[in-house]
Amino acid sequence: MPRIYEETDPGYAAACSNVTLCSNSKGFFKGLGEELVAMAEGEGWLEKFEAVEDGKKVAAVLENKTIMDALNEVLSRIQPLHRGKDAQVSRDRRLAAQKAMDDGDLDKALALASQAVLRAPMTGGDDAISEGGISLALSLWLRSEILLRSNRPRAALEDLKMALKERLPAKMRAQYYWRMGHCYKGAGEATRAKVSYELAGRLLGADEEAKTRLTEDIESLDYTAQPKLTEEKPGISLTGGAKQNMPSLSKLLKIVEDETKGRFAVANAPIKTGDVVLVDPPFAACLLADFYGTHCLHCFKRLDDCENEAPVWCPKCSGVAFCSAACKDAAVSSYHSFECQFLDLFIGSGMSILSHIALRMITQAGLDTSLSIHSKYVGNGIKTVEGAVLNDIEGVAKKSKIKSRKERLNRSKKGIKSFTEKNFKEDEEEVKVDDKMSMEEKLELRAAQIYALCTHSTERKGEDCLKRIVMALFLTECLKKAGFFKKCKQDNLETAHLAIIELIVRNLYLLQFNAHEMYETVRGSHTFSGSKPVYVAVGIFPVGALFNHDCYPGVARYFEGRKIVLRATRPLVPGETVAENYGPHFMMRGLKERQRSLASRYWFRCDCTACKEDWPTLKMMSGDTPPYIRCPNIACSSKFRANLQALPNRCIKCSSPIDRNLVKINMETVNRCVKQYQEGAKLMDEERTQDAITAMCEAIDLFHEVARPPHRDTHLAQEALRSCFAAAGNVHKVRGDQLPPDTDNKEKIAT
Repeated sequence: MPRIYEETDPGYAAACSNVTLCSNSKGFFKGLGEELVAMAEGEGWLEKFEAVEDGKKVAAVLENKTIMDALNEVLSRIQPLHRGKDAQVSRDRRLAAQKAMDDGDLDKALALASQAVLRAPMTGGDDAISEGGISLALSLWLRSEILLRSNRPRAALEDLKMALKERLPAKMRAQYYWRMGHCYKGAGEATRAKVSYELAGRLLGADEEAKTRLTEDIESLDYTAQPKLTEEKPGISLTGGAKQNMPSLSKLLKIVEDETKGRFAVANAPIKTGDVVLVDPPFAACLLADFYGTHCLHCFKRLDDCENEAPVWCPKCSGVAFCSAACKDAAVSSYHSFECQFLDLFIGSGMSILSHIALRMITQAGLDTSLSIHSKYVGNGIKTVEGAVLNDIEGVAKKSKIKSRKERLNRSKKGIKSFTEKNFKEDEEEVKVDDKMSMEEKLELRAAQIYALCTHSTERKGEDCLKRIVMALFLTECLKKAGFFKKCKQDNLETAHLAIIELIVRNLYLLQFNAHEMYETVRGSHTFSGSKPVYVAVGIFPVGALFNHDCYPGVARYFEGRKIVLRATRPLVPGETVAENYGPHFMMRGLKERQRSLASRYWFRCDCTACKEDWPTLKMMSGDTPPYIRCPNIACSSKFRANLQALPNRCIKCSSPIDRNLVKINMETVNRCVKQYQEGAKLMDEERTQDAITAMCEAIDLFHEVARPPHRDTHLAQEALRSCFAAAGNVHKVRGDQLPPDTDNKEKIAT
């Protein structure tokens, strides 16, 4: 059977596939993979390997002595490589921060103090001689003062509390409580401030001058002041409520399946423009390495935007930061403890962000749960969705999805508990649905959804499979040396190693086609003018991955925290596919370029309406061109140009008569829509986002009642609407309107 990607542009397709595994220009992995492929080709082994069934490919590589001897020589040299702690660097940064604070440059002082915190050894560590083992406490102490001077009292308070835990010297205890009083005072909590001041007074001893100043501080307290609370944006809710068995999905949608398109989302009820149809937390997600210093490794929040807390450290490395102790604890207690010591090696290898997520899917679950997932979804060849998940799948191929319905979960209670607590907390807290599913069923739901996603394993060339297996062997070797298998019994060790290798390979296969880039909107002083999406992370979303592509998508994507949100950008009728866009949009790219990109990157030939009708790009459209009007027969999907000089008498598809007067009325309606689009744009200029959304949603719905795309003004309105939606998601406001350079409008992950 011919491969679609080879028919279009084999060279470009190979490059697209390779870059989902590793960089084409950085690191050693590309060269290693090509060297091993050359060995396999030289023996004539690669051609035979391609014919090996998918479940036996890893074993076939392990049995090839030539390949494994060469690979083991490389793997044997793997050692932890990361940016460690450094007492001297921490001290230098702390002294520089002190000077910057004394000079009045608080921004510079805060940046330096945070560097001092992140580079400081753990209390009692290797700075015991030079700093008495309290570099971290001293750095936190200084940063708390800088934060207090920067009018961030709650963040200063958090640093103070952590400084005390890190053995702040007892001789500083009076100053500690005094500063704590200042923090509570700044936060509008006068009663707590008074208690802190009084504790400081008891510890001041005979210092009468200090006691006098302290008394003045107590007398200055305003007990009528209200605590300063940070406003939190309300979470987005699904229009129509959530489906019980897919709590991320609106009841307005359902998942269907057919033999050619697989599983995908369709409208289950009428959908209006603006409806929220998906709010889905990731199964796994990784921050891009370029943002390790600016964003929280765990939740991806920009550190500069954290008003009430300052960056928190990893106990072992200095290469990452967390926005809070809660995020640090969540990461360090699971995946980061295994990944931390190899972060610089990962970067140096040139492995892709998708390869990192393939590893993260293992490290966040732990060994027990990973082995259980392998046993259920990989080891026995089952690639199905079962149990509760089945209730939402309809279509001709449903039978193929229930071949393992009678099988029950075979996971250790420890593994289930661990994976559930660490990964599904967002579901538990943020998605309110009927609580009729057990924890085991919820775990089954998400793991089953992920491991039922397409992998195109039968369409892969032997070279591609070999390179991905080599990546899995590399990552598994890192896990071995990180202690991931230390609790595994010796008798089971070899089996466990093989299972993890196979599971990583499976992860690499499915991530290639199902991951999404996650972005934040970076803006200046104006909400929209000059705003740009900046891609900071990549995630795999269990339900979000089920949305098929359309070059004229029906939804727009943005992110709220770690969750993907999809909102309708046009009305959809029951049974109509609810599609998103994987990058190639008809407005920006012509038919040939879109087809080449989709076939090479995603291995399918797009047959959406925009492709079948070869719609013009935005540059080729004119606002003066008469719009397409819908056939007067509601059941007909046909359209015709509203050119009154050459109006057809009947619909070419259903032969319904075309009324000239009705066409004029519909043209007036389209003109009204255009005026309302312009009103929406004006509201955006005035930064009245919700009013702009309301105006444009109403107009887009009205347009689709009487007309059909393509229509230049409507598509521009839809793009404007997407910006309005994104303004409710992750947004960073830069200072001085120093916006980042233009970024490519790519949506699904390509690198």
